[in-house]
Amino acid sequence: MSESNMIGTVGVVGLGVMGSAMTATLSRAGWTVVATSRSAEARASAEAGGARTVDTPAEVAAAVDVVVLSLPTAAGVREVLAGPGGLAAGAHDGLTVVDTTTLAPADARSISEAMAEAGIAYLDVPVSGGPEAAGDGTLSMMAGGDAATLERARPVLETLGSRVVHCGAVGAGSVAKACNQLIVVATIGAVAEALATAEGAGVDPATVREAMLGGWAASPILRLHGARMLARDWVPGGRAVFHEKDVATLAALSAESGVATPVFDAAAAYIQALVDAGGGDLDHSAVYTIVRGEEPIA
Repeated sequence: MSESNMIGTVGVVGLGVMGSAMTATLSRAGWTVVATSRSAEARASAEAGGARTVDTPAEVAAAVDVVVLSLPTAAGVREVLAGPGGLAAGAHDGLTVVDTTTLAPADARSISEAMAEAGIAYLDVPVSGGPEAAGDGTLSMMAGGDAATLERARPVLETLGSRVVHCGAVGAGSVAKACNQLIVVATIGAVAEALATAEGAGVDPATVREAMLGGWAASPILRLHGARMLARDWVPGGRAVFHEKDVATLAALSAESGVATPVFDAAAAYIQALVDAGGGDLDHSAVYTIVRGEEPIA
């Protein structure tokens, strides 16, 4: 048996930054990957990395038992399910969808119901770690859904992530991701303020960052995004505009739980200012330009 067939076959729908990185990780690990994307360039790149590409999600669904979705919006997930050539058209007994899209919990639950009507088992499994972790298989994966369904998908998840946590029923993974995003957005804002403060005080911010990396302020955001801020590198890993849905999700969760989020709200204002200044397609670390009072530059 060839190495490409030793693990199994898995589908991927959505070959953006994260989907492409996950596809490459699965291919390197020995999975036979059947993938699709609206982007011809992304399909060509996936093929160069060893994946087989097809034209529609229906063709992906018909060829595999587990499909990983990596899409920007809930509307996109619904289109991939029920639109022309959608997953529903290729669904078969035992098909499971692992949806890594960042969704509002209510959207995850309604999408799960629509999947069930099409005969598809569904897990909401948003991820954290960004393209770097997706590319080396060390994502943190926050799963919501039926435990038996999760076990069927676990070999795929454990190829992509170093941490797979079952958070509860469908929607629970999305709650966990919202909490994750609260911390991410707040920390990006804090790192930007810290580096700008050092620079404004006449101390080399790169040296201050190096010092902080040895203490309790250390974090992947200080390490990765702090370096991006200092280099003024805004090539998107996570586009700033994508945080708009985090703001809406956390506002709804705050109203539901009765827990205020003023720290997140203040940091999210930097994100909104960046988007309003025309920097929505820049990496979210470009909030540094807002803190510094600069124009965002692609």
